[in-house]
Amino acid sequence: MEEKVFERDWRFMLDAVLRINSVESVELLEKEALECLCLLIPCTQGTIFVAEESGGTIPHYGRPYAVGMEALFFDEFLNGDYNSDPIFTGTNIPCQTETFRDGDLLPEEYRVQTRLYREIYAKQGIHYALRSYLVHNARMVGNISLFNSKEAGEFSSKDVFIQTTLAPHIALKLGTLLALEDPQRSLRTAQQEKAIDGFGLTGREREIVLMIASDVDDREIADTLCISMGTLKKHIYNAYKKMRVNNRVQLYSLVNVHE
Repeated sequence: MEEKVFERDWRFMLDAVLRINSVESVELLEKEALECLCLLIPCTQGTIFVAEESGGTIPHYGRPYAVGMEALFFDEFLNGDYNSDPIFTGTNIPCQTETFRDGDLLPEEYRVQTRLYREIYAKQGIHYALRSYLVHNARMVGNISLFNSKEAGEFSSKDVFIQTTLAPHIALKLGTLLALEDPQRSLRTAQQEKAIDGFGLTGREREIVLMIASDVDDREIADTLCISMGTLKKHIYNAYKKMRVNNRVQLYSLVNVHE
């Protein structure tokens, strides 16, 4: 190990486990988990996503949260089908929580040529990544990643150890919270999803439409998705146009057809 894990590091990790296990919602868990990790592991940016069910073997991600440097390309990542990128496919889908540095999977000369690196990371000054696949009961429940600029340097073995130690606690709590989410909410969301099929919405537009249909106001939507109000208004305009509605009331009536 490059650096020694001191007694204070263990105290901070124990405090992080307590904070992680004390939250009562997925959104609060994302915030606490990421802030705890970034306190223990200095980084340029941190992101966390919740894995959504999909028909394929590779999950799709949603419900993003970020700390540190502004995440400029959440929309592009969510809509860009980057799951097939070598940075992700090189790991396969684990049956238990795993933590790794991208540099341990792909030599730098190959990694910097990947589509994900060129189109997302390089454009916002990200070079190194330390990520965890979060698995609960053999099912992927999320992905948490810390990033560094080239100037900040690669993550150390100590950083890997700390995230490896905390990631299973995050996965356990996230899986538990997801399992406890209101079954009626899941049913209602499934009905809403069915109602908006066929309109040709992008993944981000679908996410926003479902939040509008659940009476979430614009400011909360923008804050939750980590996008600007201007970007949100563009998505809403495009969704309204595709769905041939003019306002929230019409959208609500169209999407909540079973209520």
